[in-house]
Amino acid sequence: MNLDWINKLISGLPETSPTRKNLIEIAGYPKLENVNSNLLAFYFDEKEEHEFSRLFFNSLLDLYENKIGSEIQRELFETDYTVDREVSTDKGGRIDLVLKDESLENDNSESASWSIIIENKLFADLYNNLTDYWKSINSDSIYGVILSVNPVKIDSKLEKKGILFVNILHKELVEKVTQNLSDYYLESNNMHLLFLKEYIANVNSYYRDNNKIKQMDTALQLFHENKLDIEIFKKKDMDLLKHISRIVFNIFDEMGFPPYSRKDSSKSKHFQIKDDFSNLSKDIQNNIDIAKRFRFWINLGRLRYDGTFKAIFELHGNKNTVYGDRLKNILEEGNLFTENIKKGSGGKSGSGYQHILSISIPIGDFSEVGFDIRLKDVVKNELFEKGLIDKTILGLKKVIETE
Repeated sequence: MNLDWINKLISGLPETSPTRKNLIEIAGYPKLENVNSNLLAFYFDEKEEHEFSRLFFNSLLDLYENKIGSEIQRELFETDYTVDREVSTDKGGRIDLVLKDESLENDNSESASWSIIIENKLFADLYNNLTDYWKSINSDSIYGVILSVNPVKIDSKLEKKGILFVNILHKELVEKVTQNLSDYYLESNNMHLLFLKEYIANVNSYYRDNNKIKQMDTALQLFHENKLDIEIFKKKDMDLLKHISRIVFNIFDEMGFPPYSRKDSSKSKHFQIKDDFSNLSKDIQNNIDIAKRFRFWINLGRLRYDGTFKAIFELHGNKNTVYGDRLKNILEEGNLFTENIKKGSGGKSGSGYQHILSISIPIGDFSEVGFDIRLKDVVKNELFEKGLIDKTILGLKKVIETE
C-alpha cells in the first residue's frame, strides 16, 4: 500500500491550538446578541459598579473619529447620559442600544442635545430599517454605529439623506478598550477587571471560531481530494483494531479474564472473571469472591500505534472501592510498583470504580515470533507469572480481614 499521500495530507493540514474557555462560553451564551448587548449596556454606563467610568464610551468615540476621518465635537459629550436597551421605533423596530444626553439643555425639553444609536450584530445580517431608527430618535445631533463581528455593507443612499452610520467591529472596540484601560485601571473594581477580561476573551472567540472554520474548510478540502486513500486507510486501521482485539481476547481468555463482550471494533474494553475458573492460579481460585471485585480495562486502540500494552486493573462497585486507598498503600509498602506498573490514580474511594494498577508495558520487537506470541509473553510474565495480580487480590483480602 503506497502511503506517500499521507505525508502530503498531513503537511497541508492547518495547525490548530487549544484555547481557554471563558465564563460566557461556559454559561452557554457566547453568541447571543441580547446577552452581548446587555453586557455592552453595562460597560457603556459610566455610573455602573464596574467603575471603569467612560472607558467604553470614550473608546467608541475614538473609533468613530477614526472611521469618519475627522474629529468630532468632544465637549458635546461631557454631559451626563443614559443607556437604554431595546428602544422602540416609530415603525415597530427596536434599537439595541441608545446612549443619550440627559441634561436637556435645549429649548425643546423633549429633545436631547446628542444621541448615539448602536445596532449590535454578531452573526446576523444587517436587515434593519436604519432610516426608521434615525428618525425615531429626537436629538439635535445623532451618531449611528453598526457594531458587528464582521464588516457589513451600509446602504450608501442613507448618507445622502443625512443619515450616517459607521461600521465598528467588536474586535476593534475591545482592542481600543484594552489600549485605553490604563487610564481607568486604578479606579476600577478589581472583580470587574476579571469580568472584563472574560468579556474580551469571549469577543475574541468570535474571530477564533472564524479562523477555525477556515482551517477546517482547508482540512475538509484535503480530505475530499484524498478520500479514496483515506477510506482504504480507515478500513486497514479498523482491520488492525479487530485483529489486535481478537488476540487480546484469546490471551485474557487463557488468563481467566474474558472480555465483557466479543465486539472487536471497540477501542477499549473491560475484562473480568466469569464462571470458568480453571485457568486461574490456585490463590485466585481460593479467593474467587475477592477476585471478582476486580476487572481489567484495556486500551485496545492504542496497541495499533504505541507498541505498548496499556491497561488498568481496578476495583469496581462503590462497596469495593472503599478499600482502594488502603490496598494501594499495601502494594506500595510491598514495593510492587515499578516503572511499567504504577499506582492507579483514576476514580476514588466509594465511587463506581477506582484504579489500583496503571499498566504500561512496551511490547518490543515481535518481527520474529509474531505479535500475538510476543504480547502473550509480555502479559503473562509481567502480570501473572510474577504474581502481581495474585498479590493485588490477596492484598485486598488482607484489607478486608483487618476491617
